[in-house]
Amino acid sequence: MKVILSCSLCLVLSAAVLAASDPTKPDMAMAVPVNVAADPEAVDLSAKFKLGLIKNVQGQHMALINGQSVKQGDDIDGYTVLSINRSQVVLQQANERLTLSLFKAMKTQ
Repeated sequence: MKVILSCSLCLVLSAAVLAASDPTKPDMAMAVPVNVAADPEAVDLSAKFKLGLIKNVQGQHMALINGQSVKQGDDIDGYTVLSINRSQVVLQQANERLTLSLFKAMKTQ
């Protein structure tokens, strides 16, 4: 009986641990347009890209955007990856630039 109770307790605890979210996993980042226009279409476009993470692989920054791994010079949904640094990815399409940031923008005075 003690063995069954112990095994049941272990199963319940392991299921609870698996169900818990990873506290070290970064939140999905929000796209922040460089030039904020009064055009509502520009706001919808910035929501098109979700930056998941940025990592450094053998000295080269790579990013995960919409679940796709990209590096500088790659294309994603008609945009070219201009640059990637530790906290941002800059995309460009024609004369339009879009900056994706890992961290939420903060207003300072």
